[in-house]
Amino acid sequence: MDLNLIGLFVEIVESRSLSGAARKLGMTRANISQRLKLLERETGAQLLRRSTRSFELTQAGHMLYDSGKRMLEDLHAARASIDSLGQTLSGRVRISVPTGFGRMFIGSKLLEFARAHESIKLDVTFNNRVEDLIAAEVDVALRITRTPPLDCVARNICPIDWHLYASAEYMQAHGPIESPADLQRQTFVASPHPDRRVTMTLTHRHNEADWHGITIQPALQSSDYPFLTEAVAQGLGVGLLPAYIEFAPASSGLLRILPQYRVAGPQNTLYIVTLPNRYPSAATQALIDYLRAEVVALAKTWG
Repeated sequence: MDLNLIGLFVEIVESRSLSGAARKLGMTRANISQRLKLLERETGAQLLRRSTRSFELTQAGHMLYDSGKRMLEDLHAARASIDSLGQTLSGRVRISVPTGFGRMFIGSKLLEFARAHESIKLDVTFNNRVEDLIAAEVDVALRITRTPPLDCVARNICPIDWHLYASAEYMQAHGPIESPADLQRQTFVASPHPDRRVTMTLTHRHNEADWHGITIQPALQSSDYPFLTEAVAQGLGVGLLPAYIEFAPASSGLLRILPQYRVAGPQNTLYIVTLPNRYPSAATQALIDYLRAEVVALAKTWG
């Protein structure tokens, strides 16, 4: 069976249309359709049921896609292994990182990685909402969430610590804040929540029984943490923000509020997410290992 035809079939399935596969492969739709018919003749089975707007895989199509995907991954891994014999990592890795974490920390680490591995080409996207790695054409995604996607391989890297911050000007006007009860009368900025209410818990670091559940209705909400850090720096409220905002320039004058308490925020774990693949390329694995080490080292500094 022609491996090129199998690769084309896999591309059709992952592009979700013949037209999409044709655009990606630089072919005409008619050419794609002709080659698909040739593959169906070779297999002796109908692989797709097509309508004017979509298609669905037959049982034979599912079997060929699963087997073909594994074959192509094995071939890709073999090529990567041969490339690595010369001790030079090479290839292209497409990575998606959360906007705030990317801008404040990961972006600079990716630049360090690129300088150290000039033969690896990085395609970097800053995006908080990539759910479908195939559709987004992403090899590796960093995600901060409670529930990683079930159809991907999600490596739990570290919990994300959350802190409360305020500017000196805000504290002068609205302080002091000496206990969790004092938070009830404060103005907050935080990440979005569907009903505009955010629940956080504060637990004393040396007394687990000293626990408080606080529900806030932020006056300003955004999923862009650099923007929220700027808002807190300008005295617009107390910020419920992830610990990594300390890498933002605007955080330099901020004060930690109630540092004797651990704060549990809305999203609490960072994952490295990839598609299921028994044989990731050497370049992809090198990037995953590098990011894991850098993020774990960062997490050890959070207090």
